[in-house]
Parts: sequence; structure tokens; C-alpha cells
Amino acid sequence: MEHNYIKLTYKDKIRFGCLRCGRCCSSGPNVGLTAFDIHRIARFLDLNWRELKGRYIIAVIADMIAIPTIRDIGGGRCVFLEYINRQPSCSIYPVRPIRCRLYPFIPPNLSKERIVYVDRCCPGLDTGAEIDPPWRLLEEYRLETKIHYSKLYRLIFEEGYQPLNALERIIEDVKRTKTFRREAIRVIH
Repeated sequence: MEHNYIKLTYKDKIRFGCLRCGRCCSSGPNVGLTAFDIHRIARFLDLNWRELKGRYIIAVIADMIAIPTIRDIGGGRCVFLEYINRQPSCSIYPVRPIRCRLYPFIPPNLSKERIVYVDRCCPGLDTGAEIDPPWRLLEEYRLETKIHYSKLYRLIFEEGYQPLNALERIIEDVKRTKTFRREAIRVIH
């Protein structure tokens, strides 16, 4: 992983400025979503989350785990990428998934809180001011991802849900209760 990425620790800074070039949105979005991302997008578009299925979001089942992802509309282009006056733009920019907000910063895994990788392919590297990695957003990503997949795992492997039914249950749980996040944190710990 080291040869394509720059490894940063908690004390490191990097020069970065998003150029809004759209490269990360058109080179295979493959963006995994959590139930929280799905609800933020649905609210923003003023849709029921179920209306996102197939149209904007698909689920990939890998080893019994249903992974919701942003739909690719050909050539690796994100379904939410649009062009305004030939400039790339995200149609859901204020609520884009946390993975999109983080890019080019990539968490190596959920347990390494003080390490992040930076994708060397991002044209925004070495532009802009010297910044700290987005540690608070990385922590939010870790928390939401841990909640999402812990509950998904429990529903599938302990309670016997089919993968897609488990995914839909989690999404409904997020919709149903604002305290889902706090309750889920207690379950994890």
C-alpha cells in the first residue's frame, strides 16, 4: 500500500487544496456507503431512502455482507457527478458521503486512529496551504462505519438475516431513531 500512498501520522501536515477537477468522481466511484450516508442523501434529495435503490445506490454482496455503494453510470462516473459550464460538480455536494469528503485521505482501517494514507494520484496534492489531515472527519467515519458494519454483522451472522434484509433493517433503524448512533455505540463497547 505504501508505494501508491503517502502515510501520515497525527503530527504530520500536508499541502493540499481540492481543485474540484472531478477526477475522483469519474475514475470508478466505488464508494461504500453507510446507513447514515444513505439517509443524508435521501433527506437532501427529499426522497424516501428506498427511492435511491437502483437509481442512485446499489448493493454489492460480498461474502454474505451487503455493501451499499454509489451507482456508476458508465466509465467509472459517479451518478451524482454533473457538469455545469463544463466544470465538474457534485449534485449532492453538501451531503456527499464521508468517503468522498475525506478524499484523498484514506483510513487504513478502523483501529488505526492516528494513521491516514493520502492518495498520490490526487491532483490537489502539493497545492494550497499546508493542512492537518481531517482527523475529526476521520473519527466520524470510523464511528459510523463501525456502527453500520457491527450491526450488519450481528444481524447476518448472529440473527440469521439475509444480507439485503439486514442492510434494509439497519437503514430503517437509522431512519426510525435519532438515538440509533448512541444506542449502537453502547452495543459496540
